[in-house]
Amino acid sequence: MRQPRARLAALDGLVLTVAVALFGLVTGAFSGAVKGYDGWGHLTKVVLVLKYFPVIDWNHDWYSGSPFFLGGYPPLFYLSASGLAWLGVDRMVAMNVLIALSYLAMTLSLYALVRIVTDSRLGGVVAAGVLLATPAVWTPYVQAGLYTRVFGMGFTSIAFVLMVLYLRRPSFARYLWCLVAVWGALNSHVVLGALAVFALALVVVLTPDGEGRTRLWRVSLLAVPILLSAYYYLPFALFAAGSQVSAAYPPLDLASLASLFPGLVVAFSLIGWLRFPSGGRTSAPRLMLVCGIVCAACLIYAFTPVPRVAGLRSPDMLFFVSWFLAAITGLASGSVRVPSVAWQRAGVAAVILATTLVAILAVIPFITQTMVRNPTQPQTALAGWAPVGATDNNFRVASPSDNLSVWLNGVYDVPQTRGYAASPQILNPDWQFWFDSMLWNGDAGEAQRTFLLDWYAVKWIYVPAPFMPSTAGVLPKLGQHPDLYEAMPATGGGTSLTFSYLRPTPVALATSMPTVLVVGQPENYELVFRDLSYSGFDTAHLIPVQGGPYVDDYSAADLSRFDEVLIYGGRAHDTGRALALLETYVRSGGGLVVEASDTALGVGEPFPVTGVARHERDGDWSFKAQSSPVTDGVDFGGFSPARFGSGRWTVSAATGVRSWAQPVLWSGQDAVVVAGQLGQGRVVWSGLNLPFHVDSYRSAEESRLLTNAISWASRAGAGTSAVSSAHRDGPEEMTVTVDSTARGVLFKESWFDRWHAYVNGREVAIAHAGPGFMYVMLPSDTRYPATVQWRYEKSAVDWLGIGISAATLVGLATWPRWRGRARKWWRSLGDRFGPGDELA
Repeated sequence: MRQPRARLAALDGLVLTVAVALFGLVTGAFSGAVKGYDGWGHLTKVVLVLKYFPVIDWNHDWYSGSPFFLGGYPPLFYLSASGLAWLGVDRMVAMNVLIALSYLAMTLSLYALVRIVTDSRLGGVVAAGVLLATPAVWTPYVQAGLYTRVFGMGFTSIAFVLMVLYLRRPSFARYLWCLVAVWGALNSHVVLGALAVFALALVVVLTPDGEGRTRLWRVSLLAVPILLSAYYYLPFALFAAGSQVSAAYPPLDLASLASLFPGLVVAFSLIGWLRFPSGGRTSAPRLMLVCGIVCAACLIYAFTPVPRVAGLRSPDMLFFVSWFLAAITGLASGSVRVPSVAWQRAGVAAVILATTLVAILAVIPFITQTMVRNPTQPQTALAGWAPVGATDNNFRVASPSDNLSVWLNGVYDVPQTRGYAASPQILNPDWQFWFDSMLWNGDAGEAQRTFLLDWYAVKWIYVPAPFMPSTAGVLPKLGQHPDLYEAMPATGGGTSLTFSYLRPTPVALATSMPTVLVVGQPENYELVFRDLSYSGFDTAHLIPVQGGPYVDDYSAADLSRFDEVLIYGGRAHDTGRALALLETYVRSGGGLVVEASDTALGVGEPFPVTGVARHERDGDWSFKAQSSPVTDGVDFGGFSPARFGSGRWTVSAATGVRSWAQPVLWSGQDAVVVAGQLGQGRVVWSGLNLPFHVDSYRSAEESRLLTNAISWASRAGAGTSAVSSAHRDGPEEMTVTVDSTARGVLFKESWFDRWHAYVNGREVAIAHAGPGFMYVMLPSDTRYPATVQWRYEKSAVDWLGIGISAATLVGLATWPRWRGRARKWWRSLGDRFGPGDELA
């Protein structure tokens, strides 16, 4: 009996395999270039993995540096595609092969599930056919290009069937195969991993054993694949802990259910006709219940206003529902009561198979007409793009458009300011948004634009106007400054939309510019840094370092390393101690700028005022300035009104000034800026709340007053230029050779705690500088020429996750040796929670 049954199953499997292959080739889904809007982004990741393997923890090409996998998609799909490419398979073909195998896995697993549970060939074929005929199962791939999601669903479907097999007759070999499939889902896509664990947990809880009892403890079987995946999920959990987990995705309308046709219609029609065999031996009802629970959960998420998870959109649910709905359809088809007369059975089967085939053929036009083929073809779809030349990887290309960014690094070996990554992988999303919104703003001043280009190490600029109307205003601005930008010849002639910035600064360089520690809340630092941009006060003038909110969190030795301390929103645990630290710092030669409007440190020395009163201004500043390095060169008539929206502006005025200081700016009769020298240091006190006003009105003149104060207090301009050269040794190592005396080395990549810096072999601390980048101060005893190495190194959490995965793998490999002791342990647990000998 078994041999003919096995031969028939093999024959059915062969027919379904040919059908899936033909379907994919006829529609073009499994051939040609990448598919969907995200296709090139996934292909580029494959290119980068193949190029840099095994150094694939950090991606220096995207978003000014970001984790390659951490916070985004797990690595299995990219490693698999890269492995095929390494064997000589074209990279696009490799991706197509993996997707074809994923759809084949989804299809054959449905057939196997129904055949195992109901012993119905017809039900298995119907389930497979319904899946292929469901538009929602194809849309995520052919339109959106969600390769990892489809790949993960292939593993999830296999795991579901293998768990059913294991529960029917438990053995270690069957459990091991199921474990591999769950591991595949977990390591392909986070959501698919969660879906696999959820669905299989329902299966093991709701499916009774041979004695008709359910065993809750069997959920622990799913812990092993999770532990095997700890190398990824343990760091991921800690990394994502501070990320935004909620999102505002609108619910779907009921018309979206049409994409689930025909499975939805057939399943509901057949359920009413079910006649399960007597004796209760079939597991079909419970498996249909499991699939129904999964479908219900997904549909509730998709169609009702429940809280959303960031990255998990409402339409995504229909893809998940497709497979489980097809499973319900197949289980129902295999469980209905069929006619007893042979010719009637054959006739019904023929009609059902013909209907299934028609449904499959009917979906082909939908797939071919909605398929996004080879999105954003390089060098042909982008008129005006001029390919960049050879590069030393120490400069970036800037573009606001995904039409360039998603495929750029699949073709060119040059870093960029954008990329294709999951949102949590963008380490500085606020800075990235500011960069993207201001660089391409035609109303932004050229000083601000060059400030951003300087900080982000940009050498090439692509402005996709008129294709993106939002950037059209930038194009004439670049053309008006031939001293700053040079138009590059466009591909195939025509208008050039690609420019070379003529004054680029590299990603990594030594600098002797003053360093300013900004003490305050993160939002205070952001205001100060943005204010510098309006007057173009870039890395050629200053290196701003983001500090903490409390002055007295620093020691005297810490402060002495900075040329200046700027306090805006700064606080103190102990005000007396904080002021004493600042006084010692200033008297020893340090610079101090204090914005009094948002600082609760009082008026003690070294502040140059002895008393403060708050006054309101209504539009007119009535400024009067004393000639000084702080006020000279500032056009106070160019200040924006003293208002916040329609309300008045509050200033803090000095009611008393110390003997070593003098007012340099008055608003009416109120002294609002006071400067002076204390010991060997300089102090500037302001009561204007200048950083907030500068950013509110984006005023270059107001920014100039702030930068004058910073320059005078820090003695900017006294530093000498530093000579250095940088060489990138792969994505995770940068070497900077410093030939002359310098204060520090600036590395314009996103700060991340896995980066370490070494000066002549000695590790030094890394500070947050600029828009979330990295900076190290060179020790005073540094010998020149000096070598500064930046290295990405795994953290203790990374190694812990790897250790857990490795220990779990060793435990599985040595299972036969300690099976006996484990059996006794399971049985002892069984005394309390029920027998536990499935793995015996």
